[in-house]
Amino acid sequence: MTAGSATFIITVSGTNFTTASLVQWNNVSLITTFVSATEITAMVPVSYVANATTVTISILNPAPGGGVSATETFTINTVAPSPTKKFLFDASHAETAGNADWIIDEDNSTPQRIPTPAQSSITNLTPESYWTGALSSWGIALVQQQQYVETLPSTGSITYGNSSNAQDLSNYNVFVVDEPNSVFSSSEKTAIINFVKNGGSLFMISDHTNSDRNSDGWDSPAIWNDLMTNNSVQNDPFGFSVDLVDISGLSTNVLSGASANTILNGSQGAVSSVDYSDGATLTLHTTDNTTVQGLIWKSGITQNSNNVLCASSTFGAGRVFVITDSSPEDDGTGAPGNTLYASFTSYSHKQLLMNASLWLARVQ
Repeated sequence: MTAGSATFIITVSGTNFTTASLVQWNNVSLITTFVSATEITAMVPVSYVANATTVTISILNPAPGGGVSATETFTINTVAPSPTKKFLFDASHAETAGNADWIIDEDNSTPQRIPTPAQSSITNLTPESYWTGALSSWGIALVQQQQYVETLPSTGSITYGNSSNAQDLSNYNVFVVDEPNSVFSSSEKTAIINFVKNGGSLFMISDHTNSDRNSDGWDSPAIWNDLMTNNSVQNDPFGFSVDLVDISGLSTNVLSGASANTILNGSQGAVSSVDYSDGATLTLHTTDNTTVQGLIWKSGITQNSNNVLCASSTFGAGRVFVITDSSPEDDGTGAPGNTLYASFTSYSHKQLLMNASLWLARVQ
């Protein structure tokens, strides 16, 4: 029995039971039903199993000749938490360049590996202002769902299978990259794709074309397309490309007949809308990856392989989720001087991002 269970019936076997026999729970009599001289049952109220504890069970038989039996123990266990998975948020590819602040936490405008205050002190009442970063709401929401989060700082390295790197991707379940603004090296691309191929999960966030925040000649659509078409592992492994466009607008064009899809209808709620403010679209390549699936399209568009706003796919043993605007993740807070816009809790953004996160982590 686990704490928080519903009202249940307990069955007690013995001898010499009568219609007046009572089951006692920590010496408190329960509503008891006589079945036979060797069996009685009793209803245990939900309030009695709210917390983890050990109780005594005994039988009270009425006088004359009655009394209280010897006791047996009954244990109510702590509710097992959701499996804790490890999320690594990238800050090594200019995610704070220009006016961006796509990190879960920073100290003196610099992202650190471990967010502070410690995530072990976060409760269901902790506000997003506990951490500083435009993704702090997302990070705290993950911790509130029993997940663990870290940042790969600007000094960190993206590797896979490098035992000398404490932040090697093999040590994490989900790698989150929100609008990278510097191109991945050849070795980094190999690491990311092999991480997914071997069972890891990748959360990809793009933005609109011409969103080069650090003026190095690369923006996130080009960086993501380069990862998928210019690597040493496999061409177009995930089955989509980011279109070089700039779009805005609210869409309620969610995948039809998706009641069983846990990204759109998961534990964090149903997804009904997403609002873009200068984002992009996707083109799906189902011949390259038959698992790729559009989830939301531009408003008024037929649900096919074009004009997709977010999608999922699998590659090898791993999972991928992609969304083509950094606005839905933005909680409006960050380093001094950055102009940000609170959107994480608007429309269905939180439900979409959290459901996708937990799907990637394989906890729903």
